[in-house]
Amino acid sequence: MESLTLAQLREALPVRPMLSHGDDFFITNIRFRPGQERHLAFPCRFEGVICMYCVEGRFDLRIGLDSFDVRKDCFAVSLPEDILSFASHHHAGPGEITLMAISEKMLQEMEFDRLGALYAFRCRMVKVDVRTMILIHNFQNIFRSVAGDRHADLTRSLGYLLRSMNIELTHIWDRIADRETLQRHGRSPLTGQFLALLARFHSEHRNLDFYAARLGLTPKYLSAAVKADSGRTAPEWIVEYVLMEARYYLKHTSLPVKEIAWQLHFANQMDFYRYFQRHCGMTPSEYRNS
Repeated sequence: MESLTLAQLREALPVRPMLSHGDDFFITNIRFRPGQERHLAFPCRFEGVICMYCVEGRFDLRIGLDSFDVRKDCFAVSLPEDILSFASHHHAGPGEITLMAISEKMLQEMEFDRLGALYAFRCRMVKVDVRTMILIHNFQNIFRSVAGDRHADLTRSLGYLLRSMNIELTHIWDRIADRETLQRHGRSPLTGQFLALLARFHSEHRNLDFYAARLGLTPKYLSAAVKADSGRTAPEWIVEYVLMEARYYLKHTSLPVKEIAWQLHFANQMDFYRYFQRHCGMTPSEYRNS
């Protein structure tokens, strides 16, 4: 699946950033109108973190296997390894979002805690309150002020600011996260770690033993714990992620089925055919033609 750098993401958007720092960081406002070309509508990965705040309108957001109905004052976070797609809702009128993107390099500069973020942002979207909106606007003003002063340590300064914002958001996230949404996407630290591994390795490893070994657990315990937390067993999650990747290639690319089987690390094309048909009820070719 396509993985975008920050520079590629910036070029894919319809407007220029209102604030940016090289290929490491930018903030932009995007206005949508009915019938306008859709951006980021095809699933992709971004090599960094994306934060989206809905100013007005309604949007369809998908992160991994979770779908979100984004409305005014909703705030969403896409983490490294997440598979993301985003488009204006088909019944929506005009809309506007504020989007901030942070590169992998900048995440290292701000000493970004990946595992901590997976737990803190276990629900990728919440509806923010007034306090959080004020915090977001204040950070934007600080970013604008700092970025305007092009000194030698600008990257380090932005890293410290982003780290501070991350700390504040992780605390606020727990406070305002909707309980029902957390139950639906909910996520103990163990399930979050498993899904993070799965997002990274599902195209190479479809065996539960691999993930259990990485987490220091037995396959039986891991599967039962994940099901108790999410309603699905670990093998069911593995199948969902593999099929999500396979459907992307079949729907959005012209790659031959043999090449897709190779991309997903199947031993041969026939193994991929059988796997896809067993879990989808149709062959890859039938799915592509449908």
